[in-house]
Amino acid sequence: MAKLPEKLGNLKLVNQIGSGRYCQIWEAIDGSSRQRVAIKVVVPESAKDPAQRKLLEHELKVAKSVEHPTIIRIDRFVEECGLPHLVMELYPHPNLKRHIANGVDALSPRVPRIVTELSLALDHLHVRGWVHRDVKPDNVLVAADGQVKLIDLAITARAPGLLGRLFGGSGPVQGSPSYMSPEQIRGQTVDARADIYSLGCVIFELLAGKPPFSAGNSNDLLNKHISATPPSIDSLNRNATTSVSKLIRQMLAKKPADRPASMQEVLKQLKSIRFLERAISG
Repeated sequence: MAKLPEKLGNLKLVNQIGSGRYCQIWEAIDGSSRQRVAIKVVVPESAKDPAQRKLLEHELKVAKSVEHPTIIRIDRFVEECGLPHLVMELYPHPNLKRHIANGVDALSPRVPRIVTELSLALDHLHVRGWVHRDVKPDNVLVAADGQVKLIDLAITARAPGLLGRLFGGSGPVQGSPSYMSPEQIRGQTVDARADIYSLGCVIFELLAGKPPFSAGNSNDLLNKHISATPPSIDSLNRNATTSVSKLIRQMLAKKPADRPASMQEVLKQLKSIRFLERAISG
């Protein structure tokens, strides 16, 4: 992979903090304001790909239509040195996947705040007519106290209206296999309930240390989301309460109609349940 330049216009790259197939995330210093920012830049090999530019422009459009402390702020789209990139808020904390890898017991005191704040972020998106479609631990940055920032709005889509729900499809299948709802896998129209399913997978992983389904290949994994019954969370974490087990089971229902109808309903249930039978200090 070709190396990025040390500077993109006024932005001096100082530390790479993430990478994907087509983009890298860097901490940078804005020479104009002297502020530290994050940039999401298309790698040189894909810089001329119009699809990658379109994804960044779409991500900026979504970010500019929302404003919530639990959703990452994106300031602008820029192209310098032939490299399209987004300039965004720097939130210098590990993603939730890395926290989980350090052990769910250490994370458990922060689980209620993490889940509530992530639910608030999704509710904010849904109220403004968007479906995230890629809710997963990798896309949630978490501070030491449990404060979160939802990131990566690249495949966020407009929620369908009534006719769209009745007759439409959602186009190409996009998302992450370990967290995709059955309707998303089938390429059907998705609404807020697809994000609710994905959030159920995340809550499951927060308590069990692993997603509800695993398999040797993507096809088998996707088929499990469509047809297999997920294990009960209390069979993997005996400290999980009956009430959180019931909520996860509802969120992971195969049919969207059998899940909570909205993030508001999920938030209402979260206020009335405990996640763990006994507190674990950490």
